[in-house]
Amino acid sequence: MLKVFLEGELPLAWFWLVFGLFAGLVFSLELLGVEGSMTLLNMERARSLHISLMLYGSVPLMLSLLPFALFEKDGVLSSNALKHLKRYFAVWNVFLLFMTFALLFGNLRGLPFYDFPYQLNFLLAFSGVFYLLALIDALRSYEHRPLWVNISLVVVMIAPILLIVLMNPQYGQVEKTLIGPHGDNTLGMSFGMLPLYYLLIKLSARQTFTPRGHILWIIPLVGYLVSLIIRNFFHPLSYNEEWFFQYLTLFFVPSLWIWWRDAGLSFKSDPYLFLSIAAFLFVDIQGNILFVPEIRELIHRNDLVIGHAHIAMGIGIAFMALAIMQRILPSVFTKAYAIGWASLVSLMVGALTVAGLIEAGWVDGDVQLLWILRVLFGAILILMIGYMACKHLSIRERTLIGWYHLIGFLSDFGGGLLLLLSGALLFPALGLHFGGTYEYVVFAFMMGTGLVHWFGLSADAMNMAGASAAIRLSVSATFSALYMAGILDEIALLVALYDAAYAMIYVLWLKERA
Repeated sequence: MLKVFLEGELPLAWFWLVFGLFAGLVFSLELLGVEGSMTLLNMERARSLHISLMLYGSVPLMLSLLPFALFEKDGVLSSNALKHLKRYFAVWNVFLLFMTFALLFGNLRGLPFYDFPYQLNFLLAFSGVFYLLALIDALRSYEHRPLWVNISLVVVMIAPILLIVLMNPQYGQVEKTLIGPHGDNTLGMSFGMLPLYYLLIKLSARQTFTPRGHILWIIPLVGYLVSLIIRNFFHPLSYNEEWFFQYLTLFFVPSLWIWWRDAGLSFKSDPYLFLSIAAFLFVDIQGNILFVPEIRELIHRNDLVIGHAHIAMGIGIAFMALAIMQRILPSVFTKAYAIGWASLVSLMVGALTVAGLIEAGWVDGDVQLLWILRVLFGAILILMIGYMACKHLSIRERTLIGWYHLIGFLSDFGGGLLLLLSGALLFPALGLHFGGTYEYVVFAFMMGTGLVHWFGLSADAMNMAGASAAIRLSVSATFSALYMAGILDEIALLVALYDAAYAMIYVLWLKERA
């Protein structure tokens, strides 16, 4: 049941993932001197979009499937719960669309991890309502609800409210992330990963799994609560106090090892989960080393820290989501891809780490060369993920109408996206006027027409082709009239000719085959 659901949601998840990685690649190229200031993906926006799509895109969406994978394992997942879950995914994807366009057009808050406009948090909170309904529907099938289920329900109930409050620019906590080392915040975020790892291990366990070593997570939890009391009611934490709370994260190392061993898991059967835990433990230990004042003073905000973040997100958290997807679609998310993905991210991080050591003055070397290597490994990773997506989304019936839709999707959606990002650069290069207003509306409309073709690839091919032809002819007639009236320039004529020609292919030939 969950397999069919994921099959339907995966195409959009692939897109957000690849687009987020592409934004990171563009940012890396711009660091090397590639000019991007005339595009929507200039350095500031590319960096913001990359981070935002990694933090709010496919990875958290797929992670949210975790309790439902456990529900399916327990035999309590219903079709009605999946209907609510589908609405949750739909609203979240709408949020991602609005967030992406906001960031592309420069609507930035200047915050490292929450750069999109605050108002969009209400969309996230709204999506949480459907997630809660999906949970409640599944919970009805339990005679005696497990503890993890009750905790998940409470978290989901309070999450939308916390989101709106904590993200508020006036009285929220987000603005405070700009200053200070925040060792206590690191402790809190690390602790937040532990329940997810517990549920993942429970999902993957080959034998009866009963967690042990509770003291190993109770001590860090108490430490985090104490840090909140001190910070909010007494005084700002000193560096040594933050350092102490940061070091409490080391208790998670033996805890995860004990759980992994007790569940009878192995790299052979659970490569994504193994690599995720390995990355988490590495980042935990490395982070505590980097917190040493003499080290932090030299490497803070340089490439070594960026590499640290890439291991945490690119393997640690991303592979948590991939571990869930491996359980649902094992034929797509194989061990070979896990090794390839982890290796490329590790090579990228290795290049950033050495660059950071050079920037700190500890070793000699060429930082530019290491940045080139980062771009190379990142590009290969995008190609590998693109290959995974194309292989999974391949068109099985290569009919004429199928090719018509595929070419229409690639030309309109792909072309519209290219023009949206770089129209301000391409138009003047082609001798065309670019006003930077209605053109973007046209590009967005192109992408919408391309999506009609996308839907035609999966179902109701002839009706979707007819709809796309009607849209194209209407657009063509409008643009040709505006061109002949002297209101719009040559670009209107090009749009009119292209849309009319592509529509007539269906009207004159393909329609007869219906």
